[in-house]
Amino acid sequence: MSTHTATILWERAGAVFTDGKYARTHQASFDGGVDIAVTTALPLPSNTVPAADPEEMVVAATASCHMMFFLAFAKQAGFIVDSYQDAPVGTLGKDDAGVERFVEVVLNPKVSWGGDNIPGAADVDLLHHKAHKACYIGNSLACPVRINA
Repeated sequence: MSTHTATILWERAGAVFTDGKYARTHQASFDGGVDIAVTTALPLPSNTVPAADPEEMVVAATASCHMMFFLAFAKQAGFIVDSYQDAPVGTLGKDDAGVERFVEVVLNPKVSWGGDNIPGAADVDLLHHKAHKACYIGNSLACPVRINA
């Protein structure tokens, strides 16, 4: 078992607040020393700082987790990955109870291989299958995670 932490900080900074025009941008800090500006996914005039929204971070975390397992399994299988690029898409919608949630996350990985041992399509499918089964972020989501490899 492991634990993972972050620190989230938002400050009113003198805004009226009760008029609803307060800034949504806040800071997420991680133990590796990284600070990320975070804001709402909705475009608001108060969002003046480039920032990620929580929904984007869920999608990115899912793709990153899958990629890290894919790379580990590729190495174990004796393959050399030169690059791995993904353009994941998370779709929000209403479930059967009318609750807004992720209804699907689709990963779209593109892998470039190096060395003399280039995997075939079946090998790549197996690597993605193993990564998908091992990815604890994807396994934690209540929606399906699909891979378009």
